[in-house]
Amino acid sequence: MRNFILSKLLILLCLVLLLGSCSESAPKISQTFWQVNLMHDQNTGKNSQALTIFVMASDDDGVDDMDKMYVINDEHQLYWEISGNNLRLEKYGENEVWMGSNFITMPTPEENLPSGTYRILLLDSSGERAKTSVVINNNIKEIPEKWPVLTKMSGGVIVDGKADYIWGLQGDGLFGGEFQVAPGLVSTGGKRFSSYYLYSYLPDKGYGLITGPF
Repeated sequence: MRNFILSKLLILLCLVLLLGSCSESAPKISQTFWQVNLMHDQNTGKNSQALTIFVMASDDDGVDDMDKMYVINDEHQLYWEISGNNLRLEKYGENEVWMGSNFITMPTPEENLPSGTYRILLLDSSGERAKTSVVINNNIKEIPEKWPVLTKMSGGVIVDGKADYIWGLQGDGLFGGEFQVAPGLVSTGGKRFSSYYLYSYLPDKGYGLITGPF
């Protein structure tokens, strides 16, 4: 009887160790980046605000299943789910990814993004999660007198006005590439995009400018 009980205990211990070794690893957030932007709609001529939030996330099981994040402002009862084509992903090796969005906007475009604490919740496909928070200060007070303009050309684009980067978006809205603005024709590496946005940062004011789509 004693040997029977010991054998059962040994089997149970092996099962516990086996299940423990197969458990899912929770994702981790090592860095966060945020920025408030003033956005100009090239088609309508209207201005609104857009929040940029990115996290550097890692997962020992790999990052291919990290495809959803939430941004939450409890004080103002606001939340955004960022997934699918709205989620920009840049992988760094097998287990690390820079993920987020440049286009987190208010439900009503005329509303300004509230300052305060924003929670960031990252989920993987197994339900494991990582969370962090940032304190955001919205200090946008001025609107530029003139916005930069982009012209599509054969083999690239030309930018008239001040801008730092060009963002290329595919037909489904998925982020396709980023190119630094330079004088003359800016090559897009042979890639064709459905639309473009221009981005610039104002270090003396502490916020960014986004204009498009072109």
